[in-house]
Amino acid sequence: MADTLEFNEIYQEVKGSMNDGRLRLNRQGVIFKNSKTGKVDNIQASDLAEGVWRRVALGHGLKLLTKSGHVYKYDGFRETEFDKLSDFFKTHFHLDLAEKDLCVKGWNWGTVKFGGQLLSFDIGEQPVFEIPLSNVSQCTTGKNEVTLEFHQNDDAEVSLMEVRFYVPPTQEDGVDPVEAFAQNVLSKADVIQATGDAICIFRELQCLTPRGRYDIRIYPTFLHLHGKTFDYKIPYTTVLRLFLLPHKDQRQMFFVISLDP
Repeated sequence: MADTLEFNEIYQEVKGSMNDGRLRLNRQGVIFKNSKTGKVDNIQASDLAEGVWRRVALGHGLKLLTKSGHVYKYDGFRETEFDKLSDFFKTHFHLDLAEKDLCVKGWNWGTVKFGGQLLSFDIGEQPVFEIPLSNVSQCTTGKNEVTLEFHQNDDAEVSLMEVRFYVPPTQEDGVDPVEAFAQNVLSKADVIQATGDAICIFRELQCLTPRGRYDIRIYPTFLHLHGKTFDYKIPYTTVLRLFLLPHKDQRQMFFVISLDP
């Protein structure tokens, strides 16, 4: 058994966009390098909780769940690569690579299960679809209804804007199933809300992209750009690189933030 496995032309699913790159597995864990941005995801072997192999749109896919609740999805494997991946998981990660099929019945009713940072909509024992709760930007409730809105990915050709779940009433006293559903979502969702005072504020700064003048408020977990027409909130987790570049007048500087996506 080799100590390292490498796969080229593997795609990582991030908010609806398939990002191509190289996947490498070794004794220490799993490493994926994005070909476009150079961003590297490093999953330690000791943090791996489960590995799932299943048929997906781009051939076969590998889903990894960590003990901290994070989910990573990689597509583009060939069916014949299952055996060597399964042996590698058993030998080096001491995990069984489970084979699980998605349900394709087309039903729109089923059971919602919450596990870690993942919402799974299941029919019987088979998942129909899964939603990483970190992709949720807002969760609102109505009568017997919960609506999820999502962070958008500019690199995705088609974006899912929202999903609505009908939650039937329950006979249990003192239990509101709609509120319980919403709290399960909000406990893991990446809802950006300005609570408390900003750490500091820069007034009327000129921005090239997005163009215009903005008040920039710095909060502990995100950056808030407030303009006359538009508002933007940038989580620090999406920041890849920061640059200070000289202006041609030799007196000013450009501050550039590289984001993913």
